[in-house]
Amino acid sequence: MACDILVTGCRGQLGRDLMALFSADHSVCGVDLEEFDIRDRERTLEVIQEADPGIVLHAAAYTDVDGCEENRELAMAVNADGAENVALACRKVGARIVYYSTDYVFDGNADRPYTEDDQTDPQTVYGQSKLAGEQVVQGVLDDCVILRIAWLYGRHGRNFVKTMIKLGFQQRHDLHGGREIAPLKVVDDQFGAPCWTMDIARQTRAILPRQLTGLFHATSEGETSWYGFTQAIFATMNLDVVVEPCTSDEFPRPAPRPKRSTLTNQRLNEAGLNIMPDWKTSLESFLHDHGKELACEL
Repeated sequence: MACDILVTGCRGQLGRDLMALFSADHSVCGVDLEEFDIRDRERTLEVIQEADPGIVLHAAAYTDVDGCEENRELAMAVNADGAENVALACRKVGARIVYYSTDYVFDGNADRPYTEDDQTDPQTVYGQSKLAGEQVVQGVLDDCVILRIAWLYGRHGRNFVKTMIKLGFQQRHDLHGGREIAPLKVVDDQFGAPCWTMDIARQTRAILPRQLTGLFHATSEGETSWYGFTQAIFATMNLDVVVEPCTSDEFPRPAPRPKRSTLTNQRLNEAGLNIMPDWKTSLESFLHDHGKELACEL
């Protein structure tokens, strides 16, 4: 199954968009848990040697933030040890690697967007495991790109946009049925930049021809709260939904969420490669392309 590009985690929401975009003009192979487990070093090497790619887009990860908090060993095994195994295999076959990391590597207490040069201080097991993955990949392979991304949503898999659309239509249905409705409460004290997975895929494609290496932030421009994000979703979908802001303390979770994890794409800007749109523009494009489909699936 030799190919130009190998995508790990090809059935995840980011992986599926990477597959769709790059398959248009490259020979692309996709692998996921059904093919092999990246925690198995020998099997990882075997699969990547067989594919013999020039580039590996490593999107496979354990991304359940609360699940990671309750399963530290699994999180580290997948996000750190697994990343090391993939990087070692890339070194063996002479492939470049793009490793997708997260805004959770920061503590979330800054009063401005984080740059690539800011000190990391992850407050969750998920963030710690992804930072460890960054470090092992860079330690194993010189020819690597680390892309920190955040607040993902897309056509595939579970995500915030899909959840809000479902809740919005449910509320509208209840309202039209004469039922008493309770307002949706959404956190308004956590800030970040929502990112469409297809934008991440396009940004990846823009980077690869330049042979850049190292660490880059790749998130949408601007920032909002989850409450602001929700308002924009309903406005774009023309859903008249009753939404109220609330605090994080009203929705305690096993893993603490960063108060502000907005990233700035400083190094992409310096390289003249930042093509990430404003988050509102992307959301409108996404819902223009997929909103009717998502509504029909409810």
